[in-house]
Amino acid sequence: YQNICFCIRLFYIFAVVLRRILLVEDEPTVVESLKSLLEIEGYTVDTAESFKKAKEKLSKYNYPIVILDLFLPDGNGANLLPFIDLNRSKVIILTAHGTIDLAIKLVKQGAFDFLQKPITFKKLKLVIEKALKEISPTGSRKESNPLEELIGESTFIKELKKNLPTIAKEDKNVLIRGEEGSGKTFIGKLIHALSPRKDFAIETVVVSQKSSFELEKLFLGSKIPGKEQEGLLEKTLRGTLIIRRLEHMDSKFQKLFAEILQQGYFFSLGDNEQKMLNTRFISTTSQNLYKMTSEGLFNENLLIKLNEIELEVPPLRERREDIIPLFEFFIQKFCEEYGLEKPILTESTYNFLYEYHFPGNVSELKNIAERLVLLYHGKPVKAEDLQLKTDSPKNEIFSIQNWKQAKKQFEKEFLKRKLLETGGDIKKVAKLINLDLSNVYRKIKEYGLENYVGRKNEGN
Repeated sequence: YQNICFCIRLFYIFAVVLRRILLVEDEPTVVESLKSLLEIEGYTVDTAESFKKAKEKLSKYNYPIVILDLFLPDGNGANLLPFIDLNRSKVIILTAHGTIDLAIKLVKQGAFDFLQKPITFKKLKLVIEKALKEISPTGSRKESNPLEELIGESTFIKELKKNLPTIAKEDKNVLIRGEEGSGKTFIGKLIHALSPRKDFAIETVVVSQKSSFELEKLFLGSKIPGKEQEGLLEKTLRGTLIIRRLEHMDSKFQKLFAEILQQGYFFSLGDNEQKMLNTRFISTTSQNLYKMTSEGLFNENLLIKLNEIELEVPPLRERREDIIPLFEFFIQKFCEEYGLEKPILTESTYNFLYEYHFPGNVSELKNIAERLVLLYHGKPVKAEDLQLKTDSPKNEIFSIQNWKQAKKQFEKEFLKRKLLETGGDIKKVAKLINLDLSNVYRKIKEYGLENYVGRKNEGN
């Protein structure tokens, strides 16, 4: 009986704590009205009419729900976000028309949702209830499964869902190859989210068009008086650093970086203190770095250190089963983000997208979805409204009049697809398509497909 009473009391305490709200608002009529209505619904409501008061309360108590006005008499409500533990609290932004862009930015930074003034209590209540569903009795967010963000029906996506958790847990450096816009950085972030390092920092850096000195300062940090800067290797201690466009890294810094990875420690510029290296590196490239090393254009030692695990991301045109699911996902995402109705998509639109070549890959598809939501929300969309030019390889093949040229074009596309499917493993390709290994090598050279050849073929 005592245990039952204790459990009931504990449940009651959790329920009360979970329904505690901080209302940060300086308009007395709004405060009075919302506080009364929320209390009728069983919520405990604290109020703060200023930035200072809100900061004081946030330093003393944890509020599962924070309703935050951006316009406060002594400051911008957006600046309160760093004082809120977004892992334990849901922040609902109240915004006037002129600050919608800021509200969207804050949602991207971790706020739960935003409501445009004047607000209705019915809408506010629904958003609060939705937020509470994502909070457990201890006040922490429910664990989401990062793999749910992998959208698509292709063999590549299915295999990736199966293999990514293992890759993430192995804690080895990963090299992700693929065309620009194919989703390499996104996959890198998923690896971090699934890894033992997920609770520590993740940073992304583009290394192209930076000198060796700039990269040293950026990666290692600086203690030079007047030029102090925390380096990425310190920021990502026990976390993950995603290095984009690795092929463009300055050659001098490549050598230094390889030495740092070998020795396991580094020094900031102008500092003699040895700092231990404890960062996982996920690098992305659109080039064949093995070929670049053989031509003396990339540091071989660095490639070995950064390529402990390799992933190849096929272009979107090579996994057409993903186009429509991804498109639907982006449409829904942008409708929710901008608070707009979904465009009415016709069958001709879907057919066109399925056949389109997508030179810009997933990034291009995402941009198309955003443009349609902004321009055609609640309106029908026809294929011509996409303003895209069909240039798929399939159409190119059928436009060729010469049989020999058409055969060559097909062979090239077929071989490229098989190289992508096998991660560039030539032996696997030869076995898969029942062709002599020497012929596969010859065809790869003939069609200029060396960029699709993987590391496993070195020494063959």
